[in-house]
Amino acid sequence: MLQSRHPAFVVTIAILIVAWSCCQLKTIAENAPVKALAGKTVDQYASDINDENRTVRLRAAKSLSAMGQSAGKTLRRALGHDDPAVRYIAATGLGRIGGDALAAAQSSLEKLADDEQSHAARMAACFALCKLGKTSDHLDVLIKTLTHRERGVVCAAAELLGEIGPPANQAIDELQSVHAKNKAGVKGGDYHIGGAAMNALRKIDPENFQ
Repeated sequence: MLQSRHPAFVVTIAILIVAWSCCQLKTIAENAPVKALAGKTVDQYASDINDENRTVRLRAAKSLSAMGQSAGKTLRRALGHDDPAVRYIAATGLGRIGGDALAAAQSSLEKLADDEQSHAARMAACFALCKLGKTSDHLDVLIKTLTHRERGVVCAAAELLGEIGPPANQAIDELQSVHAKNKAGVKGGDYHIGGAAMNALRKIDPENFQ
């Protein structure tokens, strides 16, 4: 029921799940595959990702994203999943894993970035492609998402821009504008968004933003 009536809400929840676990995912080494996580193997999570229960699906996608190169093939297949939240998690996971897993998914990510009706999944695909060095073609999608109406989506876009780092320097002006309008103490602003924008600025240009 939730999937059919409130798809945007569900994808936003998925974004928040991924953002919450981002610190753990950042510790993944490109060539350090994980054989099992929380007692389950890649094959077991690959089965769970198609479970009828949405919570099981999202948990499986998030867990696969933390398993490094060994989960690359499964995450690549998940880019075509019917559930946009699974597609979002798979794309961001591949972007964070990097290496061969990310390179092998390039064509699938390009398709997702060009054809996806879910903006959140499109944003995630563009993030992964930027991690492949394709910023000139795909960074603009993330920058434009900084003006999205939903707080969770804006904060996720800022987080992804920060993860791209210095190659995302074209986003600095928009991030500064978003921060100025939403920093603590600004009437009508959202300090969550303001904080996310500043965190991104610090990662993109640490010399000028402390």
